[in-house]
Amino acid sequence: MAVGKEKPETENPKIEELAHEILLLAKNRLMVDLRFLCKASRQFHLSSVEEGKMDGLMATDGKMLCYSAEGMVRTFKKEQHMPVRILLHLTLHCMLGHPFRGQDKDRDLWNLASDVAAEKIIHQLGIYSCSLEGDGGQQEWLSVLEEYCPHMTAEELYQYFLDRRLNEGEKEKLSGLFRKDSHFLWNFGEGGRRKGKKDGNGRADRDNSGQDETEEEEDAAVSEEMMRQWGEDEGEEKLRRRKSRMLQKEWKEIAKQAETDLKTFSKRYGQQAGALMDGLASITFEECDYSEFLRRFGGQHEVMQLSEDEYDMIYYTYGLKKYGNIPLIEPLEFRDDKRIKEFVIAIDTSGSVQGDIVQNFLQKTCDVLRHTGSFTERVKIYLIQCDAQIQHIEEIESLDSLEDVIAGLRLSGFGGTDFRPVFDYVDGLVKSGELTELNGLIYFTDGAGMYPEKKPEYKTAFIFHRDDYISPNVPYWAIRAVLTTDNIKVLNKEGV
Repeated sequence: MAVGKEKPETENPKIEELAHEILLLAKNRLMVDLRFLCKASRQFHLSSVEEGKMDGLMATDGKMLCYSAEGMVRTFKKEQHMPVRILLHLTLHCMLGHPFRGQDKDRDLWNLASDVAAEKIIHQLGIYSCSLEGDGGQQEWLSVLEEYCPHMTAEELYQYFLDRRLNEGEKEKLSGLFRKDSHFLWNFGEGGRRKGKKDGNGRADRDNSGQDETEEEEDAAVSEEMMRQWGEDEGEEKLRRRKSRMLQKEWKEIAKQAETDLKTFSKRYGQQAGALMDGLASITFEECDYSEFLRRFGGQHEVMQLSEDEYDMIYYTYGLKKYGNIPLIEPLEFRDDKRIKEFVIAIDTSGSVQGDIVQNFLQKTCDVLRHTGSFTERVKIYLIQCDAQIQHIEEIESLDSLEDVIAGLRLSGFGGTDFRPVFDYVDGLVKSGELTELNGLIYFTDGAGMYPEKKPEYKTAFIFHRDDYISPNVPYWAIRAVLTTDNIKVLNKEGV
């Protein structure tokens, strides 16, 4: 942690000094126990806050770490491991992007899902300095939740809580077990402010509305003080968004470094870091530019169109001026461009890949190819449906025909998953001469299937539809990309 800190707000300098020493002790303890958190632990700037101005012992926005000095000393006397536990808890929140990803979500459920995800990682790491007497109650719930959320990421837990429609009693009980820090500095945007009868951490508000308003005013006062640290010239909302983007970028780099460390120097953690690795995958995951991705399958074909960037306008205009209507250099009539002539799209129609998302993916693929001009005028496209065996084959000779096929698409199969029949079929087309200029094969799947042992003679890409950001392993010869449901929605909004 940074050595510098704000002027103490407590009237007892001795209490403030003790609280600061407790935090430094907690930080050093974490650096010894979890070396891959060294960079993360240096990210925070300490700021003492008067007790009662926030609904917890510590809070952070990713940069400022607010704490109550009186509460820190009192808590340390009662349970010495608690400051270490809370510090690790909020550090994991930041590294996993929780404070920056709740703008469009139900605030109570996102707070709860984030807390459960962080605590699951702490339990799995099994660090003695973070152990608490009340951990048994958490473990019972974690065992239940793991049956429905195998990766135990905040996104997965949030969707589960949303689908299950937790009642207020369940939310309060879970929040009481898993909540360790205050989230009032998190970036929830306009839609994430307190609503109805609950505060931002899943607890029922007091019946006294005047007290509720006072609490919100106190939170706002502390938040404004934190914002002042970032400057005074920009509008509050604009400044908040800018700060959030900057912090999210900083923590993404920290997450990448921690992930690399866990894969190399800190391999000794092994399965103890499984939940953390799953959580980091959602942060280090890079969004796929699908338009650019498809163009990677292009092959060089001559296209009849002017290439106005291949001559010098100076000589061109000089010729017109010197010799009348005789330019010195004519524009080239032809140029080479990357265009697709033969292409295969395979759809995994096993029980795990079905529904409107398949049709949506095909439509977006067609839109991207049409708008980016990726195809030659005459094409040969094979659209293959396959689960454990090939179920349907459609041969298409134009993008217009592809649009018609997509509009009337009926999926067949819904059995197991085996990718090999598609490759055997395509290999046969290449061998028979039916396909002579195959640009590539794209396989849309969730990744759970049997891959060919031998590398094909054409470029191959597996597009995984995964909302958990987990990218399955593929053979060395395959190109891999992950499209989330949000990715596909963005393509729709952009018109490509």
